[in-house]
Amino acid sequence: MSYLLALCLALCWGTAFLATKNIVDVLPPYWGTFFRVLAGLIFFIVLYGVQRKNLRCPVKELWRPWTIGLLLILFPFAAISWGQRFVAPTIGGIFNGTVPLWSFIAGAVLLKGVDRFTWRRAAGVLIGLAGLLVIMWPSLQLGSDPRVFYGCIAFLLMAWSYSLGNVLTKKIMVDNNSVAPEANTFHQYLFSAIVLLLISFAAEPIPPASAFSTKVILSIASAGVFSSAVAFLLMVALIRRWGATRMASVTYFTPVVAMASDMIAFGRMPAAYELLGLAFIFVSLFLIQKPVKAK
Repeated sequence: MSYLLALCLALCWGTAFLATKNIVDVLPPYWGTFFRVLAGLIFFIVLYGVQRKNLRCPVKELWRPWTIGLLLILFPFAAISWGQRFVAPTIGGIFNGTVPLWSFIAGAVLLKGVDRFTWRRAAGVLIGLAGLLVIMWPSLQLGSDPRVFYGCIAFLLMAWSYSLGNVLTKKIMVDNNSVAPEANTFHQYLFSAIVLLLISFAAEPIPPASAFSTKVILSIASAGVFSSAVAFLLMVALIRRWGATRMASVTYFTPVVAMASDMIAFGRMPAAYELLGLAFIFVSLFLIQKPVKAK
């Protein structure tokens, strides 16, 4: 059952980049992010309303869903929307594939025990960083479009945010019973939606109704419900079963899904340097995923 959940999660995450590309080709990035989060929020309102879940959260505990919402929803979704304007969905998927690398580093610092550093894992980290450098190298050359480099940086920030959020989800949500999981999730989305709405009003013009074509609406629904809300439920379920670091290994398959969707939608074949960088990252993840007995 756990492997089926992992497969579904990889499909959810891997298709997010194509959906986001469809959205930001038409909508400003922050507004696009807001509508994606709004779609997820509506999904949870309907789901938990039907289930008659208690969504109240004590004021003194609001920092928990707000923290996770910032790290797993608000910041990374905005980074994806901003960066996806300048790079292909494949690149986004590859950077998403580095989340286990950063999750391991965050886990080694925050959780100790099974996520501690070893020489093998240190080598894995260095190889993973080399893979990222290979992928970003063309954008560092003189005469290249600087926006591509900025897009890569945005995706790198996305990966860092996801990794820290994965680790803290276990630390302040999964391992803590002070807030019901449903209330925690609802307040994550509510907080993120409100903040993004304020940012969008302040930073960007309101998109016209004509911008919401069938393609854009379906992409918002896909990114907001399938790749966000449903993916979040799957992620929490896997963290409970596997822990944060092992759950993050699902992103092994995210680049593959992103590449396949990129090829199907746009006919874009991955470049040689992208495949080489991805190979480095896979070797890196193999090295850091080997379990270490806790002392």
